[in-house]
Amino acid sequence: MKLTIEREELLRGLGRVQAIVERRGTMPILANVLIEAREDGLTLAATDLEVAVVARHPAKVKTPGSVTLGAKKLYEIARELEQSEVSLVADDARVTLTCGPAKFNLLSTSPEEYPSVPGADNASFAQLDTGLVAELIDHTLYATSSDETRYNLNGVFVESADGKRVRFVATDGYRISLIERAVPNPVPFLTKGIIVPRKGIAEIRKLCDEGDGTLEIGAADGFLHVRRPDLLLTTRLIDGEFPNYRQILPKGHRVLVEREKLLHAVRRIALMAHERSRGFKFVLADGQLDLSASNPDLGEARELLPVEYQGERFETAFNARYLLDVLGAMTAKEVAIELSEELSPVQIRPADDADESAVIMPMRL
Repeated sequence: MKLTIEREELLRGLGRVQAIVERRGTMPILANVLIEAREDGLTLAATDLEVAVVARHPAKVKTPGSVTLGAKKLYEIARELEQSEVSLVADDARVTLTCGPAKFNLLSTSPEEYPSVPGADNASFAQLDTGLVAELIDHTLYATSSDETRYNLNGVFVESADGKRVRFVATDGYRISLIERAVPNPVPFLTKGIIVPRKGIAEIRKLCDEGDGTLEIGAADGFLHVRRPDLLLTTRLIDGEFPNYRQILPKGHRVLVEREKLLHAVRRIALMAHERSRGFKFVLADGQLDLSASNPDLGEARELLPVEYQGERFETAFNARYLLDVLGAMTAKEVAIELSEELSPVQIRPADDADESAVIMPMRL
């Protein structure tokens, strides 16, 4: 294998695979990136057996071939190079990397040991705008669970009830985030719904930042495929049943609050909350919202916000981090808080958008 490639192009490709390669797994080869030189350019591939990416980059290939190298170290080297062009030459079990006066001899591994990356031959694709995909992810990813024993909550549930709208839902058992948007093209493979793992969703979100335009998204054989010209991202779907989130969406008293004011007030109150529970009191009475927190080791904090509320006194408590995540993901000027009973879930939604909402479970203080 012998080729030359622009440093910035190589750096971009290696940067993309850093979060995918497995550095602590039982298969050392998964810490490597597969490098394939073909007549049409250079292909970089990486996988952790759950998420995989294959991307083609322009390069001047003199001799085709393939090799695998440690992804992290190769990225660190490319980041420190100063000249614009990088040369890669593979010979037996070594790769010589040259860039200007800098020269590295790197130990390589046979590409025959690298796991195969799933293809998308059986998938049917639909085009979605990158801005739309980014919005759907930003409003749900934070609510996914990191508890590996609840694997069916370790991702975002994606479905399309009528083919014309797409709904993203995530929950960790303590909160739920839901957003629904109209799509220009039918998405038939989402009719029954799929669960996309948290890591796969995060990698899809990164693709949305790489440029305006559209992504082609398809599913087949237990995998979700996201395709762009010269790139294919594949993530294994979670084989499990997502909870019936519709039964948990509460209805009740509706209170309007300015989102920014509530966000900053909760941030201030949280400074005095107990470090483990992060709990604070949430009290509605006489046209005002009373927020307070106390910590025996620090002291107390209290803040009052004016709200349109004339009902009976309502008192509950929340984890401050959960409420801050919800308010931070939303962009509306005002949010509507819907309450039923003091120990029942509370629903929060933008005042002007019925297709987006979040639910937070209360806590006892």
